[in-house]
Amino acid sequence: MVAFVGLLALHTIEILAFAAVYRALQGWGVGGFDGSYDPCWSGLIYFSGVNFATLGYTQIEATGPIRMVNMMQSLGGFMVLTWSATFL
Repeated sequence: MVAFVGLLALHTIEILAFAAVYRALQGWGVGGFDGSYDPCWSGLIYFSGVNFATLGYTQIEATGPIRMVNMMQSLGGFMVLTWSATFL
């Protein structure tokens, strides 16, 4: 149970960190989001969480160079979630 809660906390921190990266990149004008994007923290956390857990299948679409970060988060999420499930 401790391992499960620890991994859950770790993945939540990763999702929040990527949401902060998306916020910073948007502020610098490196890209943006289209679709049903809600421009607030909860919208960024939602996008980051769905992207992390489902390889980016969401109604929000990244535009511009920020798409590369989006792709790397999807790949990283797939890898660490698979590793976590194997570990447990």
